[in-house]
Amino acid sequence: MIVFNGIGELGDDYKGVVVTLGVYDGLHRAHMNIVNQVITSATEWNTRSMMITFDPHPRNVLDSSGSPVKQLTTASEKVAILDDSALDSILFLNVDQDLLNTDSEVFVKTVLVDKLNVRKVIVGYDYHFGKNRGGKANRLLDYGKKYGFEVDIVGQILLKNEPIRSSVIRSLLADGNVGKAAKFLGRHYSIKGKVGHGSGRGKTLGFPTANIDLDCPDKMIPSDGIYLTECTVGTSQYYGICNIGIRKTFDEQNRIIEVYLMDVDAIDLYGHDLEMKFLERLRDEIKFATSAELITQMKKDERNCRARIKNIMVRMED
Repeated sequence: MIVFNGIGELGDDYKGVVVTLGVYDGLHRAHMNIVNQVITSATEWNTRSMMITFDPHPRNVLDSSGSPVKQLTTASEKVAILDDSALDSILFLNVDQDLLNTDSEVFVKTVLVDKLNVRKVIVGYDYHFGKNRGGKANRLLDYGKKYGFEVDIVGQILLKNEPIRSSVIRSLLADGNVGKAAKFLGRHYSIKGKVGHGSGRGKTLGFPTANIDLDCPDKMIPSDGIYLTECTVGTSQYYGICNIGIRKTFDEQNRIIEVYLMDVDAIDLYGHDLEMKFLERLRDEIKFATSAELITQMKKDERNCRARIKNIMVRMED
């Protein structure tokens, strides 16, 4: 898959493509349904497939003074996910005030028609574009007739009568419901970062942990609590017990993300990149009266995790 960072990187060989447009935060199952339709349509037209997406999130530029929209997928994560598909290319458009103030028809004429000479556009039913989000999905039908390209609008996709939407997944993660979020995403939710230096307290308790410094500060983090996770460091994978919270037992204030990797010999992870997938939520973060009580609970957590891992492996074999 080819990655274009801006319109200026496009060549003439990317004219006549089939495209989809959208923020596509999360690349969840409904998003991937659209992507697969783009790929299929491009194959039928004997041309290339492309996603046009936007970075940073438009709402964070529109209202820079408010709380930022937490991202489900960073730009690099989008590339990694789509690289496993048959999509030919992805075009990132930098979101700034100039782009946000571009009239919807001007955007269509400049990007889709003049630059790409698109043959077909496929978008979701709730897609908006242009100044003040004035261009709705249905308006693309009018532009398609005017400028000579086909338009398909994909309707809402449900999972057990619930809409699959990025906002729904954020709410699930905010509640710590990583299991249901995974069903909507079509994969386990994950975060990435470098292993940084912590206080070393976990080692003294018999459970040495790796502290994760996120690659993206605006990345969506599940709610505070204890989670069973699967971690990748380089080419190695480990199951881990992740704590997200403020270490209530020790009256700390800063929210941290730390993970204890099970069945790992003493290795120095500092400075290494680590990806962590959230498999299941175990419990809330609890304030214990003593370190001994905390250690007892952590041992219970580990036994619980090992039992759940066996169940996960059985489900994978079924």
